[in-house]
Amino acid sequence: MARVDVRGEICPRPALIVRRELSDLEPGDTLVVRGDYPPAEQNLRRMCTTHGFDVSTVESDGDEFELRLLVTELSSLPDR
Repeated sequence: MARVDVRGEICPRPALIVRRELSDLEPGDTLVVRGDYPPAEQNLRRMCTTHGFDVSTVESDGDEFELRLLVTELSSLPDR
């Protein structure tokens, strides 16, 4: 299971970091993302759901969040 920490980063950096990490993963792989910027959590959820990744909350305490992103067979990120 891959992990990435985007604490201290503000948009759009968390999405760019997560996108780069996800591009290296295969279907069935999981990426756990830890962050502390609420708009980034919302943005990551929207981006990943839109592109076919399964998103679940591992932990959320108000100050920080941790998301589990599962790469599915339907997952795809457009080239940029």
